[in-house]
Amino acid sequence: MAVAPYGSGPLAVLRPGLIAVVGSLAAGVLLGVVTGAALAVAPEWLVSRSPLRGLLAAGLAGVLFQAEVVVVAVVTDGGYGPTLLAFLATPAVAALAAAYSGDIAGRSRRHPWLWSPGAVRELVDLCSSPDSWGSKGRRLLRMMW
Repeated sequence: MAVAPYGSGPLAVLRPGLIAVVGSLAAGVLLGVVTGAALAVAPEWLVSRSPLRGLLAAGLAGVLFQAEVVVVAVVTDGGYGPTLLAFLATPAVAALAAAYSGDIAGRSRRHPWLWSPGAVRELVDLCSSPDSWGSKGRRLLRMMW
C-alpha cells in the first residue's frame, strides 16, 4: 500500500496558511518579548533618555522583524515580490517601536490605568481570583477604561 506524499490533499492547501499564521505570531511574540526584556534590563541612563531608548528599540525591532521576512519567504517559496515588500516594511516597524519605546519601557504616562495607585494590586487580585476567564476579562476591561 502506497502512502500519500505529505504535499497532497487538504494538508497541502492548509500548510502554507498555517505556517504563515503560526510563524507570524511567533515572530511578533519574539519581537515584543525581546524588545520589552531589553528595555527592562537596560541601564537607567539609557532608558531615561528618549533618543537612546528609541534607538535601542528601533534597532532590536528592525533586526527581529527579519524573522517575519523569513516567514514570508518560506510561505511564498522565496517569492521576490512579497519577500521584498516584507523587507521594505522593516523601517516602519523600527519607527513604531522607537515611537512606543516609552510605553514599552513604562516611561510614558499616556495610559493612566497603568500608573494609578493600586493598579498592580488590582491586577494581582484579578489574576488570583477564582472567577471565570470571561468575568476576569470584563473586570480587566473596566479597569482599563
